[in-house]
Amino acid sequence: MNPRPASRRRLLVAFGAASSAALAGCLGDDESENEGGDEAESEDATADDAEEEEDVIEIETREGEEKGEGEEPDFVFDPAIVELEPGTTVRWVNTDGVFHTVTSTDSLEEKTPSDEFDATIASDGDTFEWTPDSDGVQHYYCEPHAGFMEGSLIVGDGNEDEREAAEEAHGHDEEDDEVEDEEANGDGTADIDEEFADLTGEDHVEIETREGQGDEPDFVFDPAFATVDEGTTVEWVNTDGVFHTVTSTADLEQRSGGGETFDTTISSEGDTFEWEADEPGRQPYYCSPHAGFMYGALEIE
Repeated sequence: MNPRPASRRRLLVAFGAASSAALAGCLGDDESENEGGDEAESEDATADDAEEEEDVIEIETREGEEKGEGEEPDFVFDPAIVELEPGTTVRWVNTDGVFHTVTSTDSLEEKTPSDEFDATIASDGDTFEWTPDSDGVQHYYCEPHAGFMEGSLIVGDGNEDEREAAEEAHGHDEEDDEVEDEEANGDGTADIDEEFADLTGEDHVEIETREGQGDEPDFVFDPAFATVDEGTTVEWVNTDGVFHTVTSTADLEQRSGGGETFDTTISSEGDTFEWEADEPGRQPYYCSPHAGFMYGALEIE
């Protein structure tokens, strides 16, 4: 209670009961006014807090779940696609306790980092906030899980083509899934629209890691796609000094987990890994830290 009415109460004792009654009436009016003012201020503060909270959209990281007949990848941003207005703050919250990044990119296919933001939310409860100030579409991904953990923000009146591309990237309908199933090969790997280097006739072939050139992504396997003979020894060589892995996968569309056939690190310049291609078929592989863009496949004849 504010000190002014309290002081007036002490005066009431000195001046007697009659004046006390008169002054008490005045006090009652003052207190009622003060209480009403405090309540109004409280309501205003609550309204301000609510309005402020409306200007914040939260996106959580979590482990993937089974969805009907399908299954989500190991980790996801939830929701993966969000529509918002410029000036709205987006808050990413780590709710699974796994190390993640929130890394902006101009392309969900290439997943090359852009200049908008790149933050880590490494532990449960960690957050990162970003506020877009103009219309458009902003893609992002988690760098350690780049092969499958991604999202898009559609801000205001974003470019229609970009909007459709984002919606398609994050929400395949049943017809799309059926087409993908039809295009899949018998071994579970989707058709690859890449030119395979012919390295047949060699007992030993080398595949190097290097920095990308021109329109290439940041790092590549060279050659990334190669045809080799059954029994050929394939050696991956680190020539750029950047930490890489050589991780097998059953399907290049799902560059997560994997490693059932091989999974090794070539972390420093000069590090190598050898594997014998002893069974015919196709063996896709990727680099786990750069899964969004660094991958390849061997066609074994």
